[in-house]
Amino acid sequence: MFFLWVLIFNNYFAFAQDNPLTQRQIVLNEMSVRPNDPWPRGDGHILLAEPGSPVNQKAYLEPGGSFSPSPGSFGMAIWILGDNNKLIATSDNIPIENIQQQYIWKEGNKIPSIKTQTPYYNCIWTYNEMGLWQFELNKTDKSDNKIQLVFRSVGPAGGPVQSVIWDKTRLIINHRWKVTPDDVPSAIIINDEEKKRLMTDIKDNESIISTNGWAFAKIELSKPTISLSINDTKPLFKSPLFYDKTIAHFQFDLPDKRFGESLNAQISNLMMGYVGRQTCPGEPVNYPLAWERDGAYSLMAMARSGNIQTAKELSVYFAENDYFGGFGAEGDAPGSAINTLSELDFLLDDPEYYNWVWTHIQRKLGLIDEMMNATENVYKNYIGPIAPHLQNDLLRRQLICMKTENDLIYGTMDLHFPILYINAISYRGLMQASRIALKLNKQEIATQCIEKANKIKSAWLKGFGLEKYDNERNFMISVWPSWITNKGYELFVEKIIKQRHDMWSNGVPKERPLWTYFAVSEAHQWLFLDRPELTWETLNYFWNNQCSPGLYSYWEGNGEENSFKQWENYRGWLKPKYVTPHYWTASEMVLLQLDMLAYFDESGNEPILVIGGGIPKNWIDQKMNVENYKTKFGTVSWYYVNNSLKVVLQGSKIKCKVRAGVSFNENLITRIEYKK
Repeated sequence: MFFLWVLIFNNYFAFAQDNPLTQRQIVLNEMSVRPNDPWPRGDGHILLAEPGSPVNQKAYLEPGGSFSPSPGSFGMAIWILGDNNKLIATSDNIPIENIQQQYIWKEGNKIPSIKTQTPYYNCIWTYNEMGLWQFELNKTDKSDNKIQLVFRSVGPAGGPVQSVIWDKTRLIINHRWKVTPDDVPSAIIINDEEKKRLMTDIKDNESIISTNGWAFAKIELSKPTISLSINDTKPLFKSPLFYDKTIAHFQFDLPDKRFGESLNAQISNLMMGYVGRQTCPGEPVNYPLAWERDGAYSLMAMARSGNIQTAKELSVYFAENDYFGGFGAEGDAPGSAINTLSELDFLLDDPEYYNWVWTHIQRKLGLIDEMMNATENVYKNYIGPIAPHLQNDLLRRQLICMKTENDLIYGTMDLHFPILYINAISYRGLMQASRIALKLNKQEIATQCIEKANKIKSAWLKGFGLEKYDNERNFMISVWPSWITNKGYELFVEKIIKQRHDMWSNGVPKERPLWTYFAVSEAHQWLFLDRPELTWETLNYFWNNQCSPGLYSYWEGNGEENSFKQWENYRGWLKPKYVTPHYWTASEMVLLQLDMLAYFDESGNEPILVIGGGIPKNWIDQKMNVENYKTKFGTVSWYYVNNSLKVVLQGSKIKCKVRAGVSFNENLITRIEYKK
């Protein structure tokens, strides 16, 4: 028996050496040992970072003001103490309904600060420059409660804290991070929480070493306001990505302030998540890769919000690479990339860019042609990593389509074959390519693209409604952005109405949607179908159900969707309910809101400018204006007051027709002005 126990012990020891505990497991174990200690909120985190910066230079913040300056650094929380130093609340456990947040753009800062208001304090986190963050706090309640700033290993994106030193005027954490308050604290408490000293107020130590990474420090405020800086002394890398704003580049004045807050928040959320000159599908620790489909919408959102130079730099990856993303090579990629590159092309209207991007569009057209004429499975190589759970299925991850069926591309997407989605985006790619070809005087290629697009459209219309082609993705692609159909196709309208009835009740989803980008994209279909009231039901649902209230961030999935397991290396985000922020959803929201202000109906032979298609009826008795919104057909401005609408279209090469959205009164007085 003794030898059996020796064998078991040796095997266990060998297993433990080969399978060490992750940082997540270490924290979860410690939480079970100390269940009454405060722990991170672990919900609603948001990034505060320079667009294009490396992931390890991006800060994370959770509702309430808890902060980590980079993944694997440390966490800073705010504690409120009452009589006898009894803990009343922390930034991690103040109820979410008692927290208000907003982005604010300080003068001279291109990156937004995050302002948090609670019943106990207001605070602001600001990214000042590479490796330097500023924190400002103001105690707002009139009580004698004390406030402590607590620095420990756990936090929104924490990591082991093995050493803390109070160096007369500043904390030095892990011999790397300098935390400098603007005033001498009333008390400094430094100790090791693994030894169950977190809730004590022993003030003897000026430094501590914790082998297992549980050192902590508390700074007790000596006055009701404080400002401190956090400085990373490690060598840092300048972002290669150009950006001059993190908001929309046009002006608007609308009755509901949430509209503008949401639009600009989405743009900022997207930009702060960019790594180098690449987009990410969602929060970049969970998704450390570019993904063509999600990124194409993100790139388009940048371009159409006026951040055109940023979009141009991001576009290089989409032009030069055909297949990339967590699921490998997928059949929607060529059409998706052509559509987005074309939208940027029209906005830039730069002959040099037209010629450069055309080479890549032609190659991608060849891929669509290959899929349209496939007589057997078609496989393509891809660039970049794929989701870890798919790595042993290499051949399947290279499959972009099977044999053509009923003149429809039998393409892959999202690990299956949503045939009508693939064909709708391929149709859109062909139509967009035909317009670029005409710009370059390539009439023959333009004609060929249109003929192929018409062939796909004919097959699509025959296939729509057949049970074997039913897929929820049909209702996120068919009008927006593809225009393969429109409100004149009664079967589509009938089907999408049924879909809405099945999934929504009394203005909210019957079940919490897992794929939020599906829901927002469907709202875009309703906009183009002249049903803005349904678009607004979706908007209001999401605005009322934000992951980080006031910062307009949304979720994907249930748990760590397509996880690369990188959060397991950190002491934060311990029990994820979803991925957030999700950047496909943010992109869809930007593009939806822009089109609610003005869009071009492309269902006919000539585009029709639709002004205020998403304006709700309850805005009609109020003044509104949108100025200098750059579109692919010119710069649009419009002004509405007292049932009178003035539209100015500047720089357009065509005098397109203009109509007002359906919410405006039938007797609306409309004036249209064209400027060179």
